[in-house]
Amino acid sequence: MQDLIPLTTYDYLIRSLGSSFLKEDKPINTPRLVGLLFAQPNSFTKEEILSGIDYFNYRSGKTIDFFCVGYHPHISGSKSPVITTVNNVQWSFAPKIFNDLRQHFEKTTNWKYSGSVELILFNSYFNENEKTVKLDFSDVLVIDLKKAQEDKLITSVGEVFEKIFTIAESIKTDNPSMEMSLKLIGDTGKKSIVSILFNLLPKSIQNEAKRVYLYGTSDYSKQPCTQ
Repeated sequence: MQDLIPLTTYDYLIRSLGSSFLKEDKPINTPRLVGLLFAQPNSFTKEEILSGIDYFNYRSGKTIDFFCVGYHPHISGSKSPVITTVNNVQWSFAPKIFNDLRQHFEKTTNWKYSGSVELILFNSYFNENEKTVKLDFSDVLVIDLKKAQEDKLITSVGEVFEKIFTIAESIKTDNPSMEMSLKLIGDTGKKSIVSILFNLLPKSIQNEAKRVYLYGTSDYSKQPCTQ
């Protein structure tokens, strides 16, 4: 099964997740981890992600759905260039689609796109009675992959993806994104004081502290307005 998916519309995201829930070997009410990859096809994306995208596609398997925002199957005769090939299917990139989806998620959540290469991990749930998929942005991991590598917090995107896929294979709780966060962090006791310590720690261990903070979750759910 391949779960690296080009994403062109929000409706397609919901339909695709619904299909994944229905095909899942686990009970249908088991939460599912979702990844949104906001990665414009710049040099970093091409070198760190697109060069290994076919492997990531197969490696993700049934464990997690990764949606590549703005990417779509290449249309023969189109002026849009072929960006990459996934499972023998050529993909192109549409800046307008990327921007439309960016706007949608910025309007419906408290997340704001940095302009970098970001991976967003969050939970999704299936309501069996209503036959609908719900996206939950209350415990979200936002990993700026480009900045993390520039700050030497990670060696490569492949390293991060491999960790995520491995952890996703053994997730057992009803909050997959939080479990993912805690396992990526490892020593969770440091998380709450990391931001205070940044300017106090010796340089030799500042990066380690920042690496812990890198994998923490935040609440990006849009709260209803009250008068």
